[in-house]
Amino acid sequence: MAERPRFSSRYLAYALAVVFFANFLNYADRQVVSALEVEIKGAFAMDKAEFGMLWSAFTLGYMVFAPLIGYWAGRYRRTMIFAACVFIWSLATIGSGLATGKTGLFLSRFLIGVGEAGCLVIGPTLVADYFSDRVRGRALALFFLGMPLGGTAGYLIGGLVTHYSGSWQNAFFVAGAPGLLVAILIAMLAEPPRAGQSGTGPEEHVSGVKSYLALLRNKTLMLIILAQAFAVMILVPILHYSIEFFQKERGMTKVEASLALGVIGLVGGLIGSGLAGLLGDRLARRTRGAYALLAGIAYALALPAFFIGFSTESRAIFLPALGVGATCLFLCMPSVNTQIANVVPGTQRAMAYALAVFILHFLGDMAAPPLFGKVADIYGSQQTFLVTSSTLILAATCCFIAVRTAEKDIKKFVEGQP
Repeated sequence: MAERPRFSSRYLAYALAVVFFANFLNYADRQVVSALEVEIKGAFAMDKAEFGMLWSAFTLGYMVFAPLIGYWAGRYRRTMIFAACVFIWSLATIGSGLATGKTGLFLSRFLIGVGEAGCLVIGPTLVADYFSDRVRGRALALFFLGMPLGGTAGYLIGGLVTHYSGSWQNAFFVAGAPGLLVAILIAMLAEPPRAGQSGTGPEEHVSGVKSYLALLRNKTLMLIILAQAFAVMILVPILHYSIEFFQKERGMTKVEASLALGVIGLVGGLIGSGLAGLLGDRLARRTRGAYALLAGIAYALALPAFFIGFSTESRAIFLPALGVGATCLFLCMPSVNTQIANVVPGTQRAMAYALAVFILHFLGDMAAPPLFGKVADIYGSQQTFLVTSSTLILAATCCFIAVRTAEKDIKKFVEGQP
């Protein structure tokens, strides 16, 4: 076997920074629409359920193209595919601001989903292959820090640009433009070599559908995917509907709501992602299901935090409580994805992430936003948030079971032991 090329620590830091910034823009471009609920509903005469369909349009593109991108990423240069994806979603974000009717807006959201599918499918595999398993958890935690930071930026761009420019369309232009440059930087990155766990596992390629069918037999992988699906049933409605909830049911102004949600995401993301990297890599010395264990604990702790946050009107209570819940969920994101990276061979990571994207979005958030909107129109957002939070019990349960299956699955699927 040819010797694997080595990258300098400086180049690894640069590559991680570029991929991180792509993930940052991934979530900023995705979330800016959620900060514009009042403006978009007014401009296009939408009700809450129809506004939720904007997320479903995004999810449809995301979900349908993820398996195809995963297949390509397993066989061709990942950096070029990733660059094309960033370019597509950035242009589509700009196109959202140019839309003059519902059809154009829904099409733009669909194309954003198509492009952004490449970020979660390819981004983590690049990071996992750049870095050894000894520091992989921390590297992926930094990559997934793009979620809270980018999401925060999306809310702030939507709220502040609209407020100070007087045009909600400008928010899409500001959010989408930087991605055109980032796409070029990604295309210029060196392609890291693909490897099995620690470079020692089986590296054979299995064609097409057979690859995905083989992954379905990995119990730990499937449990982690189901956990994510249950979690996004509450996460996506929080991301999509919180701005209006803060305005209408907690008496905040547009800017106050955007800043509050932005601070919750920023602080929760920094703390949660930081803890995920540090605690996960420490626990991994004791158990190969460390990241699943960490995610299960965090999902369980998020539930009471959200119950407190959505059941009280005092800002001194509900904002810190939602912050604790957000911290727990942001801790889970890098944890579950590191567990995925560790439980499948390196040559199948892109397809594993693609399978995760397809299943968790199909089961978790394809219908969640419009269904949440429909129920909230009848019973109110507060009660709907409280009921939906209960899905975190199922997410935690799946993770705890995955802790028990991880050792056996890593030996079987990654190390090739009987």
